[in-house]
Amino acid sequence: MQNIAKYMGLLVAFAALTSCNDLDKIPLDQLSDGSYWKSNEDATKAVNDLYTCYPEWDGNGIIGLVDEAINSDDAVHGIKWSEGNLAKGIYDPQDFDWRTNYGTIRQANIILKKVPGTVAMTDAEKKTVMAQARFFRAYQYFQLIRQFGDVPYTDSPLELSDQENIVRNPKSEVYSHLMDDFDYAAANLPASWTGADDARITKGGALAMKARAALSQNDWQRARDAAKAVMDMNIYELYDAHNTGNYKKLFWSETDVNCKETILKRQFVANKKDWYLIGWEAFPTMGWGGLNPTQSLVDAFEDVNGAPIAQSTVYNAANPFANRDPRLEVVVLHDGETMYGKTLKVAPLQSCYPTGIGTHGDATATGYNQQKWLDPTCNPQTDGWHMGGDYKILRYAEVLLTYAEAENELSPLSASAFDAVNQVRRRVGMPDLQNTNPALPTYCGTQAALRERIHNEWRVEFALEGGHRQWDIRRWGIAAQVLNAPVYGLTYLLRAPHGSETAKPGDNNRVCDLYSSDPNAVRIKVRDGHYEAHNVLYPIPQKERDLNKKLTQNPGYPQ
Repeated sequence: MQNIAKYMGLLVAFAALTSCNDLDKIPLDQLSDGSYWKSNEDATKAVNDLYTCYPEWDGNGIIGLVDEAINSDDAVHGIKWSEGNLAKGIYDPQDFDWRTNYGTIRQANIILKKVPGTVAMTDAEKKTVMAQARFFRAYQYFQLIRQFGDVPYTDSPLELSDQENIVRNPKSEVYSHLMDDFDYAAANLPASWTGADDARITKGGALAMKARAALSQNDWQRARDAAKAVMDMNIYELYDAHNTGNYKKLFWSETDVNCKETILKRQFVANKKDWYLIGWEAFPTMGWGGLNPTQSLVDAFEDVNGAPIAQSTVYNAANPFANRDPRLEVVVLHDGETMYGKTLKVAPLQSCYPTGIGTHGDATATGYNQQKWLDPTCNPQTDGWHMGGDYKILRYAEVLLTYAEAENELSPLSASAFDAVNQVRRRVGMPDLQNTNPALPTYCGTQAALRERIHNEWRVEFALEGGHRQWDIRRWGIAAQVLNAPVYGLTYLLRAPHGSETAKPGDNNRVCDLYSSDPNAVRIKVRDGHYEAHNVLYPIPQKERDLNKKLTQNPGYPQ
């Protein structure tokens, strides 16, 4: 009993520490105080705190918005000590935690228990508050089953007497409950909010997150139907189709934060530049390595005609960024590009090293940096590591790709599956995928061919965004293939200062030619891959098993 009291106390304390937005919130130590719950204002303050569970930029949240990219084959961290065990394939039960998740669930359950008895609220007000609470409860259980599989489930605040009942419930049971919560939220939330409430959960947000959760479990019917329901609302649309310049603004603009592509967002204060550490993660403006895209990610972008580069007639390995999907230039900052008044010069101004291009703090480990989140109007000298604008947790492009993937699984090669994925491609001027002309590189004549192209569309559209890639490769069953492969950067050739000597790998004083096809060229190997089949699920946190001996461990981990 003392263990449960200690456990729940830590949950609430941790939740309090992560509250960082500007919504008016109830003090967490008063959540279960019956004397507090008197009005809609009280209930709204309580539900406001749930919004702090959204992920943070730097991994301090439940899911780091950018850092999760390094847990896949899309990126590595330029600062090795920042990379973490998971990116290295080390799944230590001591490293994992679910207290933030269950802290939010406990808060939601208290709200759902107290609100029905709050006299000074209309039925409509109660439903709106309860719908938000049920959304966040579902959102947390979704994160938990995706990471851990079977997890403890409760739909009421835990009491000391519940100690003996805290065991892991089957994932299928938890999934059924969270689907019910998403349905309730969708049925009782407005289609939109205005003013200061703009960032609150909406009907579309609940449906779209339901679609994401269903897709994660390969529940094609639910995923397709939920995505279609969002599409049929006729509220959302892709941001400025056919204008690549504005497509880039989608990820950093402070003035266009309310574009119709945004379905769910984490709201930050405009002009405060408070995307914590995004400048650090994205570009080494302050003497730190950043988030470095891999060669595998760069190669995933098709040529301008829609052909994979291995089949392209216009791809030039010596000039690899020419004639490519425009999204490549939005995501990857490469040699010769200018940002913040500085031109990135991987060579010849920066020396090459045997372990990669640069081992000092401000080097890129792969030869690339990311620029997807960089605000070009920001001044790093005055704004430092902070940038403004809201983070789009869920965009309409995701709904379209969810529909396309699920529809292709249920009705192979249907016209609506092609149309959904092609809307995303047309937005940046990429040619349509089609099944009518085998002579074109965009031809998809089988379900498997369209599936493969949709999978790649997920990768390039959501590159370095919200951890999509690491979860996609798991649900597609290719995590072992992907994560066991070595991670590479670009290819370079070491040269003498005047080109008069033979290239000498390991000679730190040599500059380099990039993208070389010379037989002596070196491909940067950043790290070896490491992944075992049981890593498809994370280990149950050891600190929780130490408190509760009834919590079993996932297979493959120390029991």
